[in-house]
Amino acid sequence: MNLLSTTGMHLLRNRRPFPLGIGGLAMALAALALPAAAQIAAWDFSGDNTAAASSAAEVFDAKLDCSNALTRGSGAGASAANNSFRSTGFGNNGIATANTDYFQCTLSATAGFTLSLSSLDARFSGTASYCATPGVSGQFAYSVDGSTFVLLGSPFVMTSSGPMPPLDVSVISALQNVPDATMVTIRYYASGQTTTGGWGFYSAAAGQYGLAIGGTLAASALPPLTFSAAPTSFAENAAAPAATGTVGIPTALATDLLVKLVSSDPTEASVPAAVTIAAGTTSANFPILAVNDLLVDGAQGLYLTASATGYSSAVQTLTVTDDGDAPPNLGPGAIAFVGFNADGANDLAFVALAPIAASDTIFFTDKAWNGLELGKGGAFASGEGVITWTAPAAGVAAGTVVALNNLLNTSRSASVGTLSAAGSFNLSGDGETVYAYQGTASAPTGFIAAIASWTADPTTGTCLSTSHIIHLTNHADIGAYVGSRSDRPGFATYLDAIATPANWLTEDGSGDQGHNGIAPEVPFDGTAFTLAGGTGYAVWAADHADSQTADADADGDGVPNGIEYFMGEPRGTFTSNPTVLLGKITWRRDVAAAATYAVMTSTDLVHWEPATAGVKDNGDSIEFTLPEGPTRVFVRLEVDTEP
Repeated sequence: MNLLSTTGMHLLRNRRPFPLGIGGLAMALAALALPAAAQIAAWDFSGDNTAAASSAAEVFDAKLDCSNALTRGSGAGASAANNSFRSTGFGNNGIATANTDYFQCTLSATAGFTLSLSSLDARFSGTASYCATPGVSGQFAYSVDGSTFVLLGSPFVMTSSGPMPPLDVSVISALQNVPDATMVTIRYYASGQTTTGGWGFYSAAAGQYGLAIGGTLAASALPPLTFSAAPTSFAENAAAPAATGTVGIPTALATDLLVKLVSSDPTEASVPAAVTIAAGTTSANFPILAVNDLLVDGAQGLYLTASATGYSSAVQTLTVTDDGDAPPNLGPGAIAFVGFNADGANDLAFVALAPIAASDTIFFTDKAWNGLELGKGGAFASGEGVITWTAPAAGVAAGTVVALNNLLNTSRSASVGTLSAAGSFNLSGDGETVYAYQGTASAPTGFIAAIASWTADPTTGTCLSTSHIIHLTNHADIGAYVGSRSDRPGFATYLDAIATPANWLTEDGSGDQGHNGIAPEVPFDGTAFTLAGGTGYAVWAADHADSQTADADADGDGVPNGIEYFMGEPRGTFTSNPTVLLGKITWRRDVAAAATYAVMTSTDLVHWEPATAGVKDNGDSIEFTLPEGPTRVFVRLEVDTEP
């Protein structure tokens, strides 16, 4: 059994509750120590509890002309946690500037000013397993060119939540008197005790900053450049040029002036590396090009910077609007291939490992993928074909096997749902890769699965892991999954079994291997996948927590898996604080959960005792009535799960 605890609410005797992140009791009370230097940028995470892509600064000096957003690196996946900006992407991979698991912000002075940094300070919180002894190593780094990063000082180690040791950066010459044309990028790296982080910036209360940067912005004596764009807002699919930029100087020169141009986000809009203001003139025009990505990212703000020797730089802001990309409904591993036949009329089969909604669409193609990141240049080659499968109006239950037959012919059919085709879908027995994805037939917005009989075909950039990709013997003509379909506690746990080559039977030879009387044969086995018998936490965790232990935090929202099981939370849903109304705290309870619980109280956060009165079990909820009196009381719920 696994003993868990979760903070219910930090309660004051006057009944004015102050919300804390559930599961973060010991992490909620340490005060943030801020430097004496003036703050030019600071982030208050109090009240934040979503896995948003970025967090805007509450303090941001008006003489900064860059984005005020705190963002994550590509390896630091978003994680919801109360009063936090957090990630479950931090690993135990050490600290290196080549790592992609980091948090990042940028700072640059507006035209006519210089930037000097004096201090970095932050407070942190996260899952107990990640910061367990010997703790989390954290370290900041900086860059003045956006690519070469230098680590600041030595790593600082934390074994619990709270403030970091304040970092003095006034001695770093590269961070002093930074001209307005230079962007300073600050990153935070972390390495802890688990492969998934559950760690990040945290604010204990409103007005306390989870990240604070001290410094000054001083006036520059250089003459200014001018910079404008028309229009300043355009769609990501706008024809070239999407806009025209103009840079200018106050007085014409006797020689040409080279003006450097930089886009803060070249994945949204691009500009030439430089433009020349010719001798005897005071301005020059250049094209601004829109970049059409495949991401459902709404309107994106960015800024263009113009700089030249002897002049203070200028900045022009732009907005690039989305052109209506459709988000995927199904994530990687929602289906898995269980059959592949490149002989005869071509056939495929897949199993739904998650429910598929009514009329949901999945595309299948054997087009070559270029290996680049989805949404950042990743694309299919031209030629070959695409099969479109649409789920029936009733949807498809998890465990259902769907056969796609005669894909080479107009008589193609699906055992469940409907099919259509575009182009020539003709699988090769000499080596092939089939991708399953959502989006549009020509432009994926999310990959779901892949099966390959040729190792040279790229799968990078698809966000598919090894468990989502079936690797058959090279040049296999036909392959079928022959492993178990009834021994797993959750459908998602079949992924590893299906991805294991030993659980596949393949053939490679002349003639039609799908109808030669030797297994495997077409039609493929349509037996549905089912779950092993049993109840309890293990069964719930298989489908909702990747079979992690009860004290882990699979979705990174600060609540242990066992608590979410007790509350009946579905996978990936942010678990909010328990409700407090009329002096009563209420926790949800799943009546089917095999677990025991205890409401615990403390006056010092050190000594905890079971509540002797005021606890009421309503079946689908647990209710605790706060005791009367002036003494401050802390309350938490402890859950003991059964296997």
